[in-house]
This record gives sequence, C-alpha cells and structure tokens, in this order.
Amino acid sequence: MSQENNNSKSRPLDVIRAVKQSAANHWQLLLPACGIDVPLKGKHGACPICGGTDRFHFIDDNHNGDWHCRQCEEPNHGDGLDLVARTNGITIFAAAKLVADALALPLPEPKLAKEQHRTVKPIAERIATMLATAITGESQYLIKKGLQCPNQRLLKEGSLLLVTQTLDGTITGAQTIKPNGEKRLVSGTQKKGSFIPVSEITGTPDTFIITEGYATALTVSQLHEGVVLAAIDESNLFTIAEQVRTQWPNAKIILAADNDWHEPEERDKNGRLKKNVGKIAAEKAAIAINGWVTLPPTALKSDWDDYRQHHGIETAKQAFKNGLYQVGEKKLMEVEAVIIHETKPKKANNNLAQMAASQRGALLVERYGKVAVNPDSEMVYHYNGTTWETVSDNELRRAMVAIFDKHETPYSPNGINNAIYAMKLQVPVIGEQRQDLIGFRNGVYDLSTQQFTPHQPEHWLMNHNSIEFTPPAVGENLPDHAPDFYRWLSHAAGNNENKMNRIKAALFMILANRYDWQLFIEVTGEGGSGKSIFTYIATLLAGEHNTASGNMRALDEARGRYQFVGKSLITLPDQVKYVGEGAGIKAITGGDLIEVDGKYEKQFSTVIKAVVLATNNEPMSFTERNGGIARRRVIFPFNIPVKESEKDPYLPEKISRELPVIIRHLLNEFADQNKAKKLLQAQRDSNEALTVKSNSDPLYRFCGYLITVNEATGMKMGTKNISPRAPRLYLYHAYLSFMEAHGFERPLTLTKFGESLPKIMLEYKKEYRKMRTKKGYSYNVELSEEAEEWLPSVPECRDFKFPL
Repeated sequence: MSQENNNSKSRPLDVIRAVKQSAANHWQLLLPACGIDVPLKGKHGACPICGGTDRFHFIDDNHNGDWHCRQCEEPNHGDGLDLVARTNGITIFAAAKLVADALALPLPEPKLAKEQHRTVKPIAERIATMLATAITGESQYLIKKGLQCPNQRLLKEGSLLLVTQTLDGTITGAQTIKPNGEKRLVSGTQKKGSFIPVSEITGTPDTFIITEGYATALTVSQLHEGVVLAAIDESNLFTIAEQVRTQWPNAKIILAADNDWHEPEERDKNGRLKKNVGKIAAEKAAIAINGWVTLPPTALKSDWDDYRQHHGIETAKQAFKNGLYQVGEKKLMEVEAVIIHETKPKKANNNLAQMAASQRGALLVERYGKVAVNPDSEMVYHYNGTTWETVSDNELRRAMVAIFDKHETPYSPNGINNAIYAMKLQVPVIGEQRQDLIGFRNGVYDLSTQQFTPHQPEHWLMNHNSIEFTPPAVGENLPDHAPDFYRWLSHAAGNNENKMNRIKAALFMILANRYDWQLFIEVTGEGGSGKSIFTYIATLLAGEHNTASGNMRALDEARGRYQFVGKSLITLPDQVKYVGEGAGIKAITGGDLIEVDGKYEKQFSTVIKAVVLATNNEPMSFTERNGGIARRRVIFPFNIPVKESEKDPYLPEKISRELPVIIRHLLNEFADQNKAKKLLQAQRDSNEALTVKSNSDPLYRFCGYLITVNEATGMKMGTKNISPRAPRLYLYHAYLSFMEAHGFERPLTLTKFGESLPKIMLEYKKEYRKMRTKKGYSYNVELSEEAEEWLPSVPECRDFKFPL
C-alpha cells in the first residue's frame, strides 16, 4: 500500500495521537524546526503567539511541550501542538502534519502507532544529593529584602535552595534563587501542582494562604495566621488552590496575590492592553474554590513583601486584613478606592486619572510653556526667555509627578513615562540658530545687519555669553579703553601688527561661533608666554557655561564627546605631547555627523557646533597626511615668555572688566566676517606655522631641505633594497639618512613617504612633479646645500651610474 493511501485512511484524531507520541521528549528541538523559537525548558522568554517579551514560560514538565503565557488571551496555556497551531493560526490537525514533517515521519496507521515509554528521571534523588552538599545559613537575597531567616539551605555559590513538593509530601524538584534575585527551577522539576512550604503541614489547618513567590510567603507568614504555601508563580495558583480545597474542604483559603498594577488603557511594548495578571489569576482560583483574595493596596506594581518593605510590618498586617474580599462581593479592595501614601491619603481626580497619555503630555507642555524637541536625541528644550535650555527626562518626570500631586491623583512610573513620551510627539522640532547671530545676556547682535535686538524664541539660541551688550564710547579704541588686553595682545604677537590682527581674528571666530569655517586653533609655545590668557579670554567671549574642557582622546570617543554637545567652545588646555590621526578633531571641525553616547541618555548622532581651541607647550604631531588636518589647523606660536618682574597675577580680572570694549572692537573690526576668515587662513599657511610643524614632524623638517629644479635632473625615489645607500641620488635614501642622523625612530614606509611628500611640499609652496625620462622616473627636487650638515660622506653624483 502506498504512503499516500496509508495517510488518507488515517483519521485526524489518530494522526494527532501518533504525532504527540512521537514528539514526546523532543519538543525543545521540534519547535524551532517548525519555525517557533522558545526559551529553554523551565525558562521564561518571548512569546511566539502574542509577542510578549518575558511572560512566556516553556514548562515541558510532562514532556509534551507544555507552555504557559501570562500575557496571552485565553486559553493561555497548552501543549506543543497547541503552540504550533496558535502560532501559525492553523488547526490542530494541520499542526500535527507540520510536526510530522519536522519529525521526518510518515503519518502512521493507528494500529502501527506504538506508545513510547519515557524514562522518568529520579529528580528526588538529585534533590537529595543537592541537600546533602548544601550548607545552612542566611541568604543574601533575603537579607537584602530585610528578611532574617538564619536556617536556609544554601548552595556553595550562595544560591538559596528551595525544595518543591506536593501535598502528599512527594519531592518534585527545587527552585534556586541567586543573591541577585535570579530564579531558576532545577532541571527536571515538576512545577504544576508543586509548591514551597514555609512550614510543615500538620493536623487539620483552619487557614491556608497561597502566594506566588517565596519571599512573599515569608512576609505573609508574619501578617496572618495560617499555613503558607508558595506556588512559585501565578500560573500555579489555581492548581494548588484546587488541591488544598480537595484535601481540606472546610479550610479558609486566602490567595495573597501580587498586584500587577497598571494605568487604565496602558499598553505594553507590543501595543497590547496590560492586565493585572496577579489579581486575575488569584480571583480565578478564589472563584473555583470559594476562597478569599487580598493584594497590596498600591498604585504601582507590588507584592506583599514589597509593601512590607515600604510601609512596615504593622501597616502591612492591617492592610492585609482590610484588603480581604471574596469575588462578587460589593465590597471592593482598598486599592481601588484609597491609595495609601507615606504622608497622606490621596483621592483620585477622575479627570486626570481618566486622561489619555497625550492629554497628560499636554498638561506638561502647559506647565513649561514654550517647549521643543530634538528628534535625534529625543532631548526636550524649554525656552527660558533668552535661550533654549535642555530639560532632562528626570526633570520632566518630577514635573509630571507634581501635576499628579496637585490634582491628588495616584500615579505609576509607566503612567509618568507614557505622558512624557506622548509630549515629545506633540511638541515642535527645535530650530537651527542663525550663524549671523551672537547671543548676549540682554539680546542678540545681528552680524548681517550690525543691529542689536531683544531676545526672541525664533532666534533658537542654545546659549549666550552672559555679557551685557552696551554701546561704545566716543572715540573708543583698544590702547586707551582696554589697555591690559592690548598689552597682552602686543606681547603675545611680538608687537607684530599682522599677528595681532590674526589673533583678534581667532577671538572673533570664537565670539561669533564660526565653527562652520572648519578651522581649529592651536596655541603652542613656552610656558608663561600668554597661552592661558588666550584660553581665558576665549572662555569669556563664548561664556563659561558654553565652554567644555577636554582632551584629544575625548574628541575621539563617543562617550567623551557627550560633554561637548550644546557647547560653543571646546578647550583642550595643557595638552601633553599628542601623536595620532586626529580623527575626532577632524570630524568635529569638519562638521561631520558623529556618534555621541551619553551615559544615561540614548545614543544619537549629531553635529557638534563648537570652535576647538588647543593649547600646549609642545605642538601636536598628526600622522594623517591627506590634508584634512592641514586644511583645518591654525597654529599660533607664543614663544616670548613674560619676564618675572612683569607678571601681573590680576591680569585676567583686569581683562574681564575690559570685555565690552574688546567685543565692540571685534564686531567693528570684522564687520566683514570674511576678513577674519582670510586672516586665519593666512596664519594657517604662514612660515611660523610651518616652522612649528617642521620642529614637531620629521617629514616636514626633511622637506625643508628640498629645493625645486626646472629640468628633469632631480632625484629619483629609490627603494630600501638598493645598496649601497645613495642619499644624494634617491629621495627615500636621503629621508632614511636624515632620520638616522637626527635620531628619529620609525621612519615611514616607502609607500607612505611617497604619498605624503606632495601634500607637504604644497604647504611649503614648492612645486613637486614626477617626470618620465629615458632613465626612469625623476622628480623635480634635489637637496639644498644645508643638507650637507647631516648627509653622510659618500661619492659625488657623477661617480654613480643611474640604474636603468
């Protein structure tokens, strides 16, 4: 008989039974083969049916793929076939076919189906072994909760060992709880119908109290007389309650439920309405066995142990007693009528309590007034009358709590967060500050119109310099009206008027926050030459609250860059000798979108709109040779130390009093902003800047010894393998000899050397060309006579024959 005929004669019920028998003990592997991911046996995880993240429990205690989800609609439990059917939206018969395919089995005739006997693992023996090696002591998990229980069984690593059993005393497994609170059932434990007793069951008890967790059971044993059983979780309450009622039909049974409280209409991450699963499970069990329910009277998720920790044992006793009710009675739980608070009871304001999250968010907007949000970082900004300042999520939470308190309405953390999230969706996106506006304490100066106007929200200022803008005096000038600043400026520039103008251009760049010029300033030189005063003046111009101090490493790292967000000036004071690519400073000054990672904020990408100012005794050395750093780096050498007799400890304070004059001078001097930009570009390309680079970078110094020639009679490149070395003939040989003569280590490779030369020669304003000749490629450069001081003694060029 063919397989098709065999299958066609199988009744659906027979097929289902056969598949179940074949799948027994294999569901952990079969379900993924059917496209269904489940957590490990005995673990919680994501539900393949409802999409919940942590309420699905793959039990499999009877080896039939048993599961339970505390978030699914009823029925919220079943076996492996039920899970396949519900996940795929198909019938049980169709699910059986799917599992049969995964088993790679034919659909058998009923008469061929053979029952597979499962080997029951001796869980009682395993638990006995664990108990034999356990020690007696206090659990850190319970101590942290304020529960003093000195005779607990502990594993060697400190985990609490709790034996599970049935009402007849049969050992069914155990639960372990680590000091950090992580709970786990020992492999092979039968949870359904099992519990953890707080004390031994003797005689005929009058009252049974059933809880979910063990810590709750210990607390409840102090709140009310009775035999206390911990059912492990709410899914087991019904079974335990039924078994107790069957054995003790006249006993009073109390379900001490967990209060999984939530806001009205509150939804989980998957958009499903939340349920108070602890209350629902307890009431379901109470109805079935004519029992009682009590749960902690809180407006937040809590169990009786949480309640005892917050309110004390006596208050918890009274609340436990007052909260007892039977489902169907007119008397409602205290939690639904009165919310207990540490200070005073609060009555729910129906209007606020019934509002949607968006309506509560609108109340928050009303409280702050003008509010906007950055959609990338999700940071909220509030207009304070002059600037838009950030409002952290913690501040928003406290403000929302104040609104609830004002209306005497209970709240939950989720309700608060939902209102804030809704508010962020309602408010407008924050705008961009115009580059031609300079913010002062009393208004803004418009560089394009050269007019001063009062503050407006539409200016979108993130900061101002805290300086009062005032009109100039008649005939105002720096030597007469800002003599201390002028004295510092003259000394720093060596009384060179061109350099004085370039220093002023750098200060204007900081005042106007022209980060978009894609330049950064490096002030380098001997100590006591005025570098720190430059940084001090720059900080005054930008505003101390708009300035962040860091180092080159901070610019390179996402976490380090967070401190610079929202600032207009980044200072890198007293930099140690830096050698590196400078990727961070290049990205920031280039206006690139960069990653920022706040420790307690969401990681986001942004453009840091700040001018960078570095000061150091030794200039930085950048290994980047593609011109990205060279185009941005404006070097100011300060090499004239102030004489000891001329040092003025009060100079910074004196200059600060002259600040209004300095600002007016800069605004007037650079009414045409391009004038300042051109001066900075001139300083970037200046000989003194090139001298600084040559003193800190061997390759720059080497290129200073090269001169251009018109004809193709210059040097060849050469390789490291040509021997003997001929530094007068080959550029690379000359470079290697230069490095050795000056004691420099780690010379560049030939490839890196060849790639870097054109860029550096361009900075020297020297033409560098490669030309093809009959004897190979030559370059239009040769060594100057000054190179003889470090060149080794070798024969002259005419004594060598060029290799073909």
